Amino acid sequence: LYNGYDTGTVTAHGATRLGIHHLRDGIVTRGVLLDIPAVRGIDALEPGEPIFPEDLEAAEERSGLRVRPGDALLVRTGRWVWRAAHGPWEFASRAAGLDAACLSWLHERDVATLGSDGVSDVLPSRVAGVGMPIHEIAIVALGLHLMDNLDLDALSAACAEEQRSEFLFVVAPLVLRRGTASPVNPLAVF
Repeated sequence: LYNGYDTGTVTAHGATRLGIHHLRDGIVTRGVLLDIPAVRGIDALEPGEPIFPEDLEAAEERSGLRVRPGDALLVRTGRWVWRAAHGPWEFASRAAGLDAACLSWLHERDVATLGSDGVSDVLPSRVAGVGMPIHEIAIVALGLHLMDNLDLDALSAACAEEQRSEFLFVVAPLVLRRGTASPVNPLAVF
């Protein structure tokens, strides 16, 4: 766990350290959407397609901004557009997402939280023996809160209409004492 806490602090009775209830006041910060399909001029990435640091930088350049420390970074792959066009697939084994090479980029930018319309990780992993390197490193070494399975299509449309990729980002988990996660309803305010 983050800050060197032993995984034994998570038991059948919940997380004795770092429970989700510590976020009861929520997160209020600048949100940034990096829309990778828009940068590549397509509707959606294919399942299993990796996103590399240069894609994140191209999305920054396209938006005219730079991801900064404390930001809530949202990375769109177009998952829901792909599903509408092609139907459901075995998402747990093939999902577009960040390649492990993006970890140093995330560290350099010092984002506060990371969200995606997938699970942030590209699946299958491109790192031998490591199933979800973004999850495994971002949580433990970077202390990031991750938000999976977001619907970022309406946000992408709003960003395009407003001609901006930054907004006020607000999210609060349920107050689940000792919980390791929670459903959330993130809000982007323009």
